[in-house]
Amino acid sequence: MADVTLAFLMHKEALRQRLAEWMERATGVDFGLDDADDATLLLDALCGAPDDSYLPRFEASGQTLAEQGGALDARLASLQQWRAALAHTLNDLFGDDYETLAQAHEALGSLCAQAALALARGYQHAKRYQAMKDAENAERGVTRLHALKLVNDAANSPTDIHQTLMTAASAIAEEMNADLCSIFLFDEASHELQLRATNGLWPSSGSHYTLAMGQGYSGWVAEHGYPLLVADALGDERFRDEASAYPIELHGLLSAPIIFFTSGRLEGAISVQTQAARAFTPDDVTFLEIVAGQIAMSIENSRLFVANDAEIRRKLQELSTLYRASALVAASLERQKVLRMIVEQAVQLSGAERSVVFELDRSGQERQTAHEAHKAQQGQQGQQARVAATFGFAEDALPPSVALTGQCCVVQLTQSGEAVMKLDCMRREKTCFFAGRSSVIDDQHVALSLPLYTVHGLLGVLCLFGRQRQAFSDQQVQLFMTFANVAAIAIENARLYEAASEGLRVRESLLREMHHRVKNNLQQVRSILNLTRNRVHSPDVEQVLGESMDRIQGITAAHELLSTGRLGMAPIDEIVRKIVGVSRINAAPPSLRLRFRIGKAPYYLPTDQTTTLAIVLNELVANAIEHGFDGRLSGEISVSVTLEDERVVIRVANNGNGLPADFSVEEAGGLGLELVRRLVASDLRGSFTMYETAYDPGAEGEQVTDPALPAIRPDQDDQAPRWTVAEIAFPTSLLVEPASSAG
Repeated sequence: MADVTLAFLMHKEALRQRLAEWMERATGVDFGLDDADDATLLLDALCGAPDDSYLPRFEASGQTLAEQGGALDARLASLQQWRAALAHTLNDLFGDDYETLAQAHEALGSLCAQAALALARGYQHAKRYQAMKDAENAERGVTRLHALKLVNDAANSPTDIHQTLMTAASAIAEEMNADLCSIFLFDEASHELQLRATNGLWPSSGSHYTLAMGQGYSGWVAEHGYPLLVADALGDERFRDEASAYPIELHGLLSAPIIFFTSGRLEGAISVQTQAARAFTPDDVTFLEIVAGQIAMSIENSRLFVANDAEIRRKLQELSTLYRASALVAASLERQKVLRMIVEQAVQLSGAERSVVFELDRSGQERQTAHEAHKAQQGQQGQQARVAATFGFAEDALPPSVALTGQCCVVQLTQSGEAVMKLDCMRREKTCFFAGRSSVIDDQHVALSLPLYTVHGLLGVLCLFGRQRQAFSDQQVQLFMTFANVAAIAIENARLYEAASEGLRVRESLLREMHHRVKNNLQQVRSILNLTRNRVHSPDVEQVLGESMDRIQGITAAHELLSTGRLGMAPIDEIVRKIVGVSRINAAPPSLRLRFRIGKAPYYLPTDQTTTLAIVLNELVANAIEHGFDGRLSGEISVSVTLEDERVVIRVANNGNGLPADFSVEEAGGLGLELVRRLVASDLRGSFTMYETAYDPGAEGEQVTDPALPAIRPDQDDQAPRWTVAEIAFPTSLLVEPASSAG
């Protein structure tokens, strides 16, 4: 074999030339052999090259073939072609030396077999590795699809955006095997990024963590608008501050902006970090960008939903609060109760967390000299204000009175007479009455001060404090001002009532004036609601506003009666006549011909119960018109009042459509009947029921419609008339005078 090897070495260049010529004749292709060709490698082996110089190259060639998607059979066939070419060349070279030729062919066969095995080994190794990677990628794809499903489910669930972001952060950190996933949202008001969610790891300084645009890696991606990969964020001075904000060292970083691409709106930034340095893959970047897109759509959908629903919700909340304020004015004259109701309802209306009512010291103002007044105007001397009521503060959080100095919101309000709104002024301004009381301030940021004005001047100030970091809108402030005006009236009415209790003569005059003013104020509230109803475009909201306007007009009628009749009381039959008059105008459609009959009832009720009965009767008469005569052209409604077993029984009956078969007063879901049930039980300490009967319980009552109007028969003459009766009963002890003296 050594002789063969020596012969190959001696004729190596000739063999290379003959190999190329033979392959050119066999294939028709001009071959130029180089050091990487199979033929060159086989020739080097025949020339005595060691196994580790050419077999690894065949194996690497097989791996490359598999990675490039080539076919192993074609490559082995090519190797056989080169073997045939070498065999033909060997025959030419050693044709006469049979022994050497046999050794050469044997060596060539062995070498080709080893080369084929090396090719197959490399090819199979690459294929196995690729299969393993494919399996890993498939498994990763399944887990990432699961993570995306978690994020998508959270985005489409009814939970708030905070819970959605927390779920997304946990799912992303688990899927990407990261130690931290943080989500910042962009605040347009402050132009900052606010940390809103993590997978459980929060900055050492606390959950309230903000970054400016361009600050840290989150600010960087938010400003530049594309992903950022850093193997060691802690070692990069641009990102070291944010990376070191957490209680563990974080090095590996992948961060991406959260952008709603339909509008190009920046929503925030999302980042994943690891304790060890890490080079994230393109697949990781793609996955995080997909998640960021889902979060952006969730935020935008939430924003759109809130925007579309905000107007209706705001109007309904306005209706509810103004109605409560009207009830406050009408139902209570106890000063402390009025103040408590004001601070509670102010919080409910505004969405703030806390509220305070300050009453200004008028007597102190009147005693001031001109010089002292000038100094107070310049903020050099404090005006005393009494803390009248608080909500959301600890019982001893505020002193009984405070000195208002400098640029305090309340001082500015007293100077300008207009609402004052600031952000974080409790922390920045040393003259604020909250200065130095960090435990009292807690996490409140927005402060809104509203004047409590009446015709007699400024009574005090209503201050609202909230956690939100953006100011209230102008529309919200106008809404709060409307409430503050009603609240001021309530406070002054309570003051008037206290003053009136000092003497009968003074009290009578003030009470009558109060009821007259309450009537006027309620008319103003009704006008406000009417303007609101004209601006909304939702039939449901219009209906709710209309019903509330009718209720307020019923209360207005009661106060008109109280302002003109006997002091602090009103007869029941006059209350009924007032309500019937209101309902005929507001509730009955023009096409419906109605006859009303009202029985005599000279029984007197005090002020509080008069208002309650007006509300109840308004609901019952309106309910009879709306539901009893739906689809009818005519009908009758009678109202009768009797005394039965130490109870006052009032029955509102109609000969309309009757009650549904499965009707139950306790299970009726309408707001009107629910209001009746609650008011009768709480204010009148009585009971309420509805039933049907074959006769009119108020048949002997007095007719109050046009006497010339002919008798009205039911629309369906072939059916016997039936009457639907709404009955309320309450103790006669509520009456101011016995029936005998009232008659």
